[in-house]
Amino acid sequence: MADTGGLLLRWLSEQGAGTLSDAKQGMWWLAAKYSQDIEPGAPGRWLRDAVSLAYIDIDWRNRRWCAAPPVLTRLPQARGLAILTGSRTAAFDARIVQAEQDGLLELFRVPSARPPRDIPLPLSLIVQFDDDAGLADWAAELGVSYTPCFALQGIALLPPLIPGASTSAPEFGKPLEQYDLERGEYRPVPRPRGDGLYRLKRRDSKRVCQVLRDGQWYETSHEQGVYLVLETRSQAADVLRWRPEKDSGREQFGTLFVDWGYPLPDLHRRVAVMCCGLAPRINAQAENLAYDNVPYAIAIKIAQSLGQHLGENDDE
Repeated sequence: MADTGGLLLRWLSEQGAGTLSDAKQGMWWLAAKYSQDIEPGAPGRWLRDAVSLAYIDIDWRNRRWCAAPPVLTRLPQARGLAILTGSRTAAFDARIVQAEQDGLLELFRVPSARPPRDIPLPLSLIVQFDDDAGLADWAAELGVSYTPCFALQGIALLPPLIPGASTSAPEFGKPLEQYDLERGEYRPVPRPRGDGLYRLKRRDSKRVCQVLRDGQWYETSHEQGVYLVLETRSQAADVLRWRPEKDSGREQFGTLFVDWGYPLPDLHRRVAVMCCGLAPRINAQAENLAYDNVPYAIAIKIAQSLGQHLGENDDE
């Protein structure tokens, strides 16, 4: 298959911003040119991965997206590796190629593994460097922003797990769905059945999520709502687990596992992804996502900000 992921990122980068509906329509058209066997949910998964990889930012409530500015940031204790992420216009790609030809940087183009029926992601641009000062100088020459290590800085930005703004109850008689944590899916219900996460359509036909807690309705996102409901359970579910690396001196680094049906919110997912610069690995047999090169300090902060206990993972 052609570099579908790269073409999609180029198209979004040149567009700059737009509606999610137009983005998905364009993705279907472009992806279908190279493969007729794309799963229905593939565009949505691609967009979420693109947010995690810091290519774009999405306002899910208002169904709009915008391209993220190019940024160079170190990967935490990754033996002199950094990632160049953000939008990739034709002009920007030309500057990257010229910098390589001039010997200004050593760049590796690394793919994120994805199932055959998903839309491929862009190749991650991994940069090898000798010292931080040289990396910052190179970013300045290329005209991109430099962040010492977004993953380590981002944990200070993780919001506490609290319900959103108070809102009115769903209209009686309107279609309503409740999220089933065990099945990991929404199921139609005739009326609210106690505390939980619900999905409904607003009068403008946009789907929104609301959480019912102690008789009060609150606005929420799907991801935040899942953890708000999970937090109220008396028994810890250990849907987040961490396994340290086995190499000597790397015991404080490892893999963060997140069970299917309990997706991380956008910022949490971006922090985890920016530890290795690649989208999470999909473990179909274990039914989880695996984020590599995640320091224990970051994994525990992610779990705590979502009201969860960080369990231990002995195998995948």
